[in-house]
Amino acid sequence: MLEGSRRDLDYVGPEELRRVNKIRRDFVANVSHELKTPATSLRLLAESVVETIEDDPEQARFFAGQMKNETERLGQLIADLLDLARLESEETVQSPNPVDVRHVLMVVLGRMRRVARRKDITLQWKRFGRSAQYEIPGDETQLTSMFTNLVDNAIKYTPPGGRVEVTGGSDDLGVTVRISDTGIGIPEGKLSRIFERFYRVDKARSKETGGTGLGLSIVRHVAENHGGRVTVESAPGEGTTFTVYLLRG
Repeated sequence: MLEGSRRDLDYVGPEELRRVNKIRRDFVANVSHELKTPATSLRLLAESVVETIEDDPEQARFFAGQMKNETERLGQLIADLLDLARLESEETVQSPNPVDVRHVLMVVLGRMRRVARRKDITLQWKRFGRSAQYEIPGDETQLTSMFTNLVDNAIKYTPPGGRVEVTGGSDDLGVTVRISDTGIGIPEGKLSRIFERFYRVDKARSKETGGTGLGLSIVRHVAENHGGRVTVESAPGEGTTFTVYLLRG
């Protein structure tokens, strides 16, 4: 397999090589920037704790709490980077096993109930058909990651009192899952870029919600690794719907 990959590189033209090298440079620059931001914040917060610990313990505790938040954000960023690197190294799922997509969704939605409840958001899903109708060859860990990212995003960007709904369907070709919300929506001009690594529609809000800018890129790669795809429809103030298509083989 490696030999075949090397032979393929012999036929790559100079334009394609330049494009690939630019993607790599941009990725390294983006990773450096994304890691530098929380690292710098942690250093400044640590200095603040040292300066205030004796004279103002309450303020020191506040800074310590901020350090905890930044540490969690850094940990999530590293985890997402590792997941994305692994997914990008695989063109298809390795050694796929039969996976019940319905079961994966029920597990994910069960985990997200508490998050939705805390935000006063109604999390709904329609009853699916027989389990066998939702079986595809795949990787349960990857599918869990994909649906967790989509449901988590829907909850994060839906105001309190809103609704997130998950529906599913199946046919001879595969399984379709839709995650819809009544959230803030995405401007039309930005829809084409939301699956890019590190792209954020609203950087300030993304930082506030703890987003790494990698979740939707992970979603896209999981769908593609399963021979499928993911699409999005949205309008500002009217909500967003992500549709995942997964093939049976």
